[in-house]
Amino acid sequence: MLELGIKVQEDSVAIVGWHDGGAGQVQAWLEKHCGYQVACFVNATDRPLKIDVGQIQRDTRQFSYPTENIFKDKPLINSADWASILMDLKIKNVLVTTDDPDARSRLKHIDMARKKGLKLINAIHPTAVIMEDVILHDNIILQANSFVGYRSELFPGVIVTSAHLDHHNVLRECASVGPGAVTAGNVTIGAFARVNTGAVIINRIKIGQRSIVGAGTVVVNDVPDNVTVVGVPGKIIKRH
Repeated sequence: MLELGIKVQEDSVAIVGWHDGGAGQVQAWLEKHCGYQVACFVNATDRPLKIDVGQIQRDTRQFSYPTENIFKDKPLINSADWASILMDLKIKNVLVTTDDPDARSRLKHIDMARKKGLKLINAIHPTAVIMEDVILHDNIILQANSFVGYRSELFPGVIVTSAHLDHHNVLRECASVGPGAVTAGNVTIGAFARVNTGAVIINRIKIGQRSIVGAGTVVVNDVPDNVTVVGVPGKIIKRH
């Protein structure tokens, strides 16, 4: 790995993930505002990335794609045993940003880091608002303008992107809440569940594990495990 030019400092962190909307976006402000030096990114498989940018259609001209060993001008490690490599490099801090449809892979990487004794950091954007008595576990990502209400609790691997969580919310492991979503008080979102853009969840609602709340959905009843809910009011359209 020395040939990749990885520079390690006391405040170095490795970001697991390489998508520009996730890992790339976090890196853009993590170094500037949170006092970390991003030493490298990680593609957590043994398969080197081969991305044909010419086959991708995007209107934006500002989008970063990884090459085999580089992402955003920083080294990219390709290895399923990435945690051991970080230990050999003496990189102590790690942030897992992977946001696959099955969020259980994010928890797998978090558990791998723990077993190797790596420190899982939180990434909190400076514009995020965290109210009194909030409990944040490790590997939490709060993107810009996220709001976490009084006495809420966010478990490891939670990602909140510009959403509003009211008081006494509980987000279990690796749940994610998308831009513009609003949850009222005493809402519980189960492990690996996903609440998509602009969804609204009224108070005292429970969203089951691995369930999906579609964009713009208004949830007025509890949602069981392993379903997709859409509409106003939200109705189950799929069981998975």
